[in-house]
Amino acid sequence: MAMIGWGKPRIFYKPLGEGGTWKEFNTPVEGSTTLSTTKGDKTEAKIEGGANEDVKYGNNTYALTFNIRAAKDRSRPIEDIDGVISKNYAIALQPEDPTVQGFVIEAATASVEDSFSSADGGVWAYTFDALVPTQTAFSTSKKQVQWGVVAITTDDSGKVSTLTINVDGDTAKEPAPNPA
Repeated sequence: MAMIGWGKPRIFYKPLGEGGTWKEFNTPVEGSTTLSTTKGDKTEAKIEGGANEDVKYGNNTYALTFNIRAAKDRSRPIEDIDGVISKNYAIALQPEDPTVQGFVIEAATASVEDSFSSADGGVWAYTFDALVPTQTAFSTSKKQVQWGVVAITTDDSGKVSTLTINVDGDTAKEPAPNPA
């Protein structure tokens, strides 16, 4: 078992506001999965001489990005028009070792870019920009990214029947529906 959440992740998504079910993306292209943080804006209260009397930061923003290879008999997992995806989604990442912390983004705006190289063939590069959830199943803090152990239960056909996450000792099932 791993000590950290690296390796081949499983990524699940669900449209918001439709009561839909969780679906799993195909395995991402190796090394393409990244959760990026953009530090919040810094505001400085300067005094004469240039020193700071006070400093405050705005909230960070987050984006989950990964590439899915376009392959024979594989269709695009989420519909788009020239990269624009009209619905918002919940998205969850379970690390290769499912007992290690992953995360859930309960509300995200998504986009996709098409690319091609002779090394990878066709690739769909997905970006999920985290939003502050209006309803949250995992805490009252309304964090954009909820970290915890992500557990997946499947039915007899292999479809995801429940997704749970243990955040700070509290286990919650599926993110609450969020108006799109």
